[in-house]
Amino acid sequence: MDATATGAGQTRVGSAPPRGQTVLWGLPAFRRGAMAVTILIIALTRDAAGSGAPENAFPVSLGTFSTTLIGSLPARTHNIQIAARALDGTVLEPGDVLSFNRGVGPRTPEVGYLTAPVILREARQLQLGGGICQVASTLFVASLLSGLSMVERHRHSSPVDYIPLAEDATISWGVKDLKVRNDLDQRVRLRVEVLGATLCARFEGEAPTGATFELETEERELPEVTAGGSPGREIELYRVRRASGEETERDLVLRDVYPAGRPRGSSP
Repeated sequence: MDATATGAGQTRVGSAPPRGQTVLWGLPAFRRGAMAVTILIIALTRDAAGSGAPENAFPVSLGTFSTTLIGSLPARTHNIQIAARALDGTVLEPGDVLSFNRGVGPRTPEVGYLTAPVILREARQLQLGGGICQVASTLFVASLLSGLSMVERHRHSSPVDYIPLAEDATISWGVKDLKVRNDLDQRVRLRVEVLGATLCARFEGEAPTGATFELETEERELPEVTAGGSPGREIELYRVRRASGEETERDLVLRDVYPAGRPRGSSP
């Protein structure tokens, strides 16, 4: 994650973006013919207490979600902390879309990312920045519980142990992103932090929305494709909106399908 932060006429390389400044994320330069090219990704303004908006500008907790870090390797937890700091304090105006990849930036050693386990093509491997999908997953659920809408989300190739099926979100730089949109009629601020062995994400608002949201799943087993293989699963995630304790809306958010597995030792 090569970070170039610009603010107050200064440039800093190799750190998470500071709050209250405009940040340009860039990929390392590469050569095309004789010309060196640097790809700039996005300009992102971050907000927090004392920089742009006072702490009490967002007094209402719209929705919060937490996942456990118990069992997470130190390098993995370290990566999660870097990604959380990059996103913490982000403010979305009505209609704004938050891109996880744009907010976090490329995962490079210069920013401090370490090699840690990831799930890649249904297998666990080691990769730079491993673990930050947990930040994306935690943020994803917090956004749904806060009334934001999903724009882009991808499931893991196999289930993960820190969050239920259909609530996870995998990301990959330049390939898969998590994007959520602020469909409320007010600004919201994202807070992401690690508290002990817990990763917490919440969205704060300027005023109550008059509604609460819950998530419900319905799961169905799919028939085996090959004798001796494992059955597949289809999971539907619904968001239920309640006002004054009464259900007012029930919307299908997504449908995930995990194909049936082949018997061990069989060829594809």
